Amino acid sequence: MKQLGERAPWSMSGGELLSTLDQLDVAIAQAETYRLQVIARLDVIGHAREIGAYDTAQLLEYRYRLDRSRARRDVQLARALPKYDAVASALPAVDVADEVVLRPAQAEAIVSALEKVPASVPVDDVVVAERELVTLARHLSPSELRRAGQRVRDLLDPDGPEPEEQKAYARESLVLSVADRGVKFRGYLANENAELLRSLIHAGARPHKTGDGELDPRSREKRQADALTAALTVAAGALDAGDSSEVPGFGAKANITVTIDLEDLKAAAADSLGDVVYGDSLSAATVRRLACDAKVLPLVLGSNSEPLDVGRSERLVTRAMRRALNARDRGCVICGAPPLNCDAHHLTSWIDGGETSVNNLALLCRRHHLATHTGEWTITLTNGVVQVSRPTWSDPPSRPRRHLPPPNLIPWATQPRATTPHHHPTYAAS
Repeated sequence: MKQLGERAPWSMSGGELLSTLDQLDVAIAQAETYRLQVIARLDVIGHAREIGAYDTAQLLEYRYRLDRSRARRDVQLARALPKYDAVASALPAVDVADEVVLRPAQAEAIVSALEKVPASVPVDDVVVAERELVTLARHLSPSELRRAGQRVRDLLDPDGPEPEEQKAYARESLVLSVADRGVKFRGYLANENAELLRSLIHAGARPHKTGDGELDPRSREKRQADALTAALTVAAGALDAGDSSEVPGFGAKANITVTIDLEDLKAAAADSLGDVVYGDSLSAATVRRLACDAKVLPLVLGSNSEPLDVGRSERLVTRAMRRALNARDRGCVICGAPPLNCDAHHLTSWIDGGETSVNNLALLCRRHHLATHTGEWTITLTNGVVQVSRPTWSDPPSRPRRHLPPPNLIPWATQPRATTPHHHPTYAAS
């Protein structure tokens, strides 16, 4: 592909900017299509296994720092494209297309829908549906194509569409992400689960008059957040009382662990902080207040009488050691999976003489625990800091950057970038 002009955006008019964006869109679609072709061939020859990766998806995930789900979808699309002539031919060819009829993201939406069509559906019907969806792609976004594909799939299914309720259950999800001083979440609940959530929030979010008879000053969004917090508090209380039957699916208490120095806790100074497992730090004063709650476990450095090192006398991690690991690693040291989903891994195997101590343990999710035991990852602990070495195939060779405008032509180059501390160790090249 020919290189686009490298004029600085600030030097262009609106028309020039839009024209350049049009060219970029074509170039990106061409590059992404060619990338899928390369991935397909790489998968066919099995090169990922030859160099030590489990499969092509894992190679993409590690080497190019992709989410696992994204890497798997890329491989699935690359494998499936040869079966769908109309989709494949509508994708832009390298150095040929002047306009884009179908983009890879749209192709993924169409193919993922057609791949779910039962094998009993006649091939000719599937071909007609494929062509219709490609035609619709000129006007529809990927999400709209997915909905259209679902309708087409339901029409093609001779046994009728899958019951809507069952499909809704399969789509249930909850995604948590780190936010400033808190957590953001998004997701989807189906049917009676959705109704249960609505009922709890509606009941708890009713406005209440203040003590002097004034209207509730809280916004509707704040009242709903308070209602959710109240529901979580009730659930955590049942777990803390040992009545896990009140909260199905939980076999252990849901506790908050805060790590703080004893002297800081005593002084409760404004600049004294306690570290929590999942989010930002808490002030010492807040820790002192929360410590009154049985669901908060202060892990006080310097005054904890529970042993953190049981040496060779024990093989299994004690509760105190597990709390210390949760506080130090805050999840899988490779991917960051929550502590609840992690195992305590012996850096030097217990069988080989390694001690069951915090200085010989690290948290790993089940997937990376297995990968570490097969030699894919190397984990060491130096002065209390976990170091992770990636497999050699997970890093592309370094290349000098080319075709970049001088720094003084990049408007944001001279602006300081905001950074946030990351609690997981930096990966080191092996």
